[in-house]
Formats: sequence, structure tokens, C-alpha cells
Amino acid sequence: MSERTPVNLRLGTTRFVTDSQSHIDPSALRAGSPAARAVIAVCPAGVYREVGDRVLADAAACLECGACLAVAPDLGWHYPRGGTGVTFRQG
Repeated sequence: MSERTPVNLRLGTTRFVTDSQSHIDPSALRAGSPAARAVIAVCPAGVYREVGDRVLADAAACLECGACLAVAPDLGWHYPRGGTGVTFRQG
């Protein structure tokens, strides 16, 4: 039986190229709403947070898994432009 590299070490090799334009627009979400709580809870990278009555997103940390879209279809989200975003070194 072979041992696998732990997830945190595999994610440590992940490369991010930040786009000058954010691929996430959380302006349709309001802090405390069910949709806001859902995206915060489901995002594995902790991209979303509530500040006052707004929801903010740190697009540079996004793993592009799409989990947020599954729970909040009205969220403004699209893949980053070509050549930017996340590159996984080890799956």
C-alpha cells in the first residue's frame, strides 16, 4: 500500500496567477442572507467574508472549484481570463 501526500502539501504546490480583473462579483449577496452564508460555508479556500452588510471575495485565493455557484447561482462568477487563475501541480 503506497502512502499519499497529504492534501495540504499537495495544495502547497498550487500556483496562482492573479488577473487584474476579478472573476468574482459578490455584489448581489447581502451579509447574513442564506446565499451569503452558503458561499462562505461551502468555499474550501475561504474566499468569501462578510464585512458590514456586504460580502467580499478574495478572487486571488479562488481554487475555481465552482462550489459557490452550486449554492448561489446568482453570484457573479466566471473563469479568470486565459493564462490567469489557478494551476494545480498535483491533483
